[in-house]
Amino acid sequence: MEDRLYAPHPEVLVTDLNDELVLLHSATSQMYSLNTVARSVWQWLPATRAELLSRLLEHYEVTPEQAAHDLDALLADLHRLDMVQPA
Repeated sequence: MEDRLYAPHPEVLVTDLNDELVLLHSATSQMYSLNTVARSVWQWLPATRAELLSRLLEHYEVTPEQAAHDLDALLADLHRLDMVQPA
C-alpha cells in the first residue's frame, strides 16, 4: 500500500458504544464497526500508513508482520467503504 495520508471522510458519523466504535457513512448508509485496536487507528487519523504502523507497534504487543497485515486489511476496508479519504 502506498504511504498516503489517510483521514476520516467528512460524511462519516461516529458512535462510541464503549467496547466498539461504529462508523456510519451518511451519504451511502454504510456501517462499519471497529474493535479496540481499530478504534485506536481511527483516532490516530489523519496519519500515513507508516505513522499508524509505528503507533500500533508502540501500543500493542504484536509482530511487525501481523500489525502490517491487519493495518492493511483495515485501511483497505475503510477505503472500500469510503470511510477514509486522502488528506
